Amino acid sequence: MKVSSNRNPLRYDDAIAVARLWIAAGGRREVELGALEPLLWRDGKLTPSDLVRGLVESGVRVTMTTNGSQLEKNAAELKTAGLSLLRISWHTTAPDRYREISGHGDYDTFYRGIEAAARVGLPISFNRVLLRGSTNDLPTQLDFICRYGMRLKLYDLMWTPEIAEVYSDTYTDWRQVVREYVLPRTRYIEHVAGEIGRGRLRYHLPGNGIVEVKLSDQVDRSSEPCSSCAHRETCLEEFGDYVRVEPELNVHFCYLRRDIGFALSDLLSMDHQGGSCLHDRLTECVGGAADSILRGSALRYIVVPYCNYNCFLPGTSISWCHKTSGDYSFPGRPFMAPTSITASGRRGLTQISRR
Repeated sequence: MKVSSNRNPLRYDDAIAVARLWIAAGGRREVELGALEPLLWRDGKLTPSDLVRGLVESGVRVTMTTNGSQLEKNAAELKTAGLSLLRISWHTTAPDRYREISGHGDYDTFYRGIEAAARVGLPISFNRVLLRGSTNDLPTQLDFICRYGMRLKLYDLMWTPEIAEVYSDTYTDWRQVVREYVLPRTRYIEHVAGEIGRGRLRYHLPGNGIVEVKLSDQVDRSSEPCSSCAHRETCLEEFGDYVRVEPELNVHFCYLRRDIGFALSDLLSMDHQGGSCLHDRLTECVGGAADSILRGSALRYIVVPYCNYNCFLPGTSISWCHKTSGDYSFPGRPFMAPTSITASGRRGLTQISRR
């Protein structure tokens, strides 16, 4: 499915140059290829695997978050290119609900992508946003990650102005879900603290399966820009948890505050001075948080300004994607009647070695 856009994808040369600039400024050597759907990326004849390979050769660890729709045909090349971690969005195991949420996703295609990625040995972590009334299939996913020694990250539904009217009806607290489904299987719990961003709890299950959640009640909002932000009571993330780089090389640090950021393009031609100039510009923008962001935050590349999915909250006509408020392009939604979650997961993976 081709989605038209007035914006162009991130250029390969720019992606490599920004990574090198970040390293020169003392930044953390990690790049995530994330939203919208990175496996749609092309630059001439260059493919996502070429981008991964180029970034790895530049000295960074590369991860990717994908909706899985293009994964079956790309998994082997991503493994060969040196991808360190593949995050796959897996919000339901029910095919009808999967189609309702994604708008254009086919569950069988998605599942074959998981099979392909596991078969070639890519390290896999699944992301699931918790939605009220849509969690009773969670045991199917827990069985899966325990069987194959994988990780499932459970996320709170992020508040945005676009979903404010239905947020309280759709949000469910992860604690309630964990108590019901995860704790009865838990062997032990691990607390993980990072340089920046929310702390995490990891629930270690049998078979080396892991369920991970973020702790929102430990976020410090006492300093700027969070202390005076109008969204401080609803935002779940910590400022600077990720450094988001858009295709035009504009940088942002918060999914609710696109007014805080700067452009990188003029720094790429500064040769040896680029790193120090980036540090100075970061300091001007975020003040004393600059060094902790450099040390603790990964670069998150938005490599394409469009998606092949158009994700809505179940039973509504309201998109839950953070990018719909920006200048991004999505396919039209096909008509589909709302469904209730009933089906359990499809077949188990076959011929996959435990890692």
